[in-house]
Amino acid sequence: MRKQIKLLLILLMIFIENMKVNAQPSSESKEVNSLENRQQKMPQFPGGDDAFYEFLDKNVELPLDFDKKKYLEEHHNQYVPISIGFTVDTDGSIINVKVIDGENDSLNSKAKEIVQKMPKWEPGHQNGSPIKVEFVIPIRFNLM
Repeated sequence: MRKQIKLLLILLMIFIENMKVNAQPSSESKEVNSLENRQQKMPQFPGGDDAFYEFLDKNVELPLDFDKKKYLEEHHNQYVPISIGFTVDTDGSIINVKVIDGENDSLNSKAKEIVQKMPKWEPGHQNGSPIKVEFVIPIRFNLM
């Protein structure tokens, strides 16, 4: 019986410690997080996420010189994602556009072109000052 009580107490102590770790943050900690969020702001595409996806929908087109039939026969994949890296500069300009991951030169060039023609973003800020922020996004070409 003593062993069972001892085991029960140990399990209870473990449960209580686990509850402390998983507890909700205090209101003081929420205020600190809120203050930190006000000090940092990520860049944003003009008009927000919906406008960003609309821009991609309108601009992601296969290059004229791309042979999609040949690509489909070789790769058996309807979708071709190209990862493009870029920096949103302190004035919102898109700079340093580069292909991070892509396997077709024609699609790589087209994906870079799409990102380079994006309008200026609202720049990111830290502690009230504009900052450069790097992004990587997928440009996905649909071959069908």
